[in-house]
Amino acid sequence: MATTPAVADPELETDAVDEKQVDDSGPRIRCPLCRWSPGENDRWSCQCGHYWNTFDTGGICSGCLHQWTTTQCLACHRWAPHSDWYEQLYEAPHRGPYRDDDLR
Repeated sequence: MATTPAVADPELETDAVDEKQVDDSGPRIRCPLCRWSPGENDRWSCQCGHYWNTFDTGGICSGCLHQWTTTQCLACHRWAPHSDWYEQLYEAPHRGPYRDDDLR
């Protein structure tokens, strides 16, 4: 797997607002290392030269169908397993909905 450089500066190009990332119907997406949340306009590059939002396709390049098992954070530039970026919302009868990071 080739190491590709980040293609966007998250401080300049992301349209993510933390409140918009919270959706109780599905997972919240953010870097498991620095907690940065990508926006819908953030893009990653593949070794084939295609640019796309990796979270729209679950880490599969829509240009060549390569399955990326790790994803580079556009903020901290570190790599983490793609599956670790998805935070699930859980339901606890005694306290209501919570996310896995609420327990930390």
